[in-house]
Amino acid sequence: MSEAVKPAKPKKLPPPPPPHEDGLTRYPSLSSPQGVLRGLDLFGTVVFAYSGCVTAGQAGMDLLGCTIVGTITAVGGGTVRDLLLGNTPVFWMTETEYLYICLAAAVGTFFTYSALAEQGFTTDSELLNWADALGVGAFCVIGAQNAVRRRLSTAICVACGMFTATFGGVIRDVLCQRPPRILHSHAEIYASTALVGAGTYMALRRARATPMLRIAGGFGAAFALRIAAWKLQLRLPTWAQSPQPQQPLRTAEAERAIARAVEGAADSDAAGAAAAAVSAAAAAALAKSAADPSKR
Repeated sequence: MSEAVKPAKPKKLPPPPPPHEDGLTRYPSLSSPQGVLRGLDLFGTVVFAYSGCVTAGQAGMDLLGCTIVGTITAVGGGTVRDLLLGNTPVFWMTETEYLYICLAAAVGTFFTYSALAEQGFTTDSELLNWADALGVGAFCVIGAQNAVRRRLSTAICVACGMFTATFGGVIRDVLCQRPPRILHSHAEIYASTALVGAGTYMALRRARATPMLRIAGGFGAAFALRIAAWKLQLRLPTWAQSPQPQQPLRTAEAERAIARAVEGAADSDAAGAAAAAVSAAAAAALAKSAADPSKR
């Protein structure tokens, strides 16, 4: 009697290769610092999409506009970084979960913000500031890592960290016709926190620290400074505010003033005509000044 054939044992799949020491795992994981950083990256994506959507809504945009601006706020910085580094297609075209997360977060925010605002979840709330700090810390480290893998100089790596964490917000502000936050001191420092975080990561890398220490140091520095800036209202110095120059009348406005003066001269007596003539001469001078760009 022949022996029964034993079923073949399924072959175990080989473990995935370890992540690059200056990179991320493909998906979030608690088993490595790179996996934790990936999770923080996805969390920051949600937070930035939320804030971008709210800003667009406050600027009067519709559902499509809020969704586009929310998405750009979340992935715009990384897109600028990838284009500068020559990493094409950019990251969200190959890791499409980022795009889906942005779309879901922006659309969800659009329809639920009124209820969330009633519960205190506004763009200036304490919870959102803490969440934003987590996103800035993760983004600046990831930006520096991308430049490191291209073997670029330390200064370029730090700059890429800042681009990743802040340039999505710059594009958002331009689209919403607001002064870009990182270029003005009407709010606490922001880009500076990303520069410090990316710089700390690069300093620890140069000191040959382990990947865990590099990530923790860079993330922690940016996070701590972002919270301190918010709590203490830290701002960069600016020039003393100078008075705004008075805007000259536009040429069309000056021409209308001349026409009114001429009409007044035709309908009045001699004294009124003289006064109207003086007004016409003054209006003509204003028109000449408005037409001459060298005098503006």
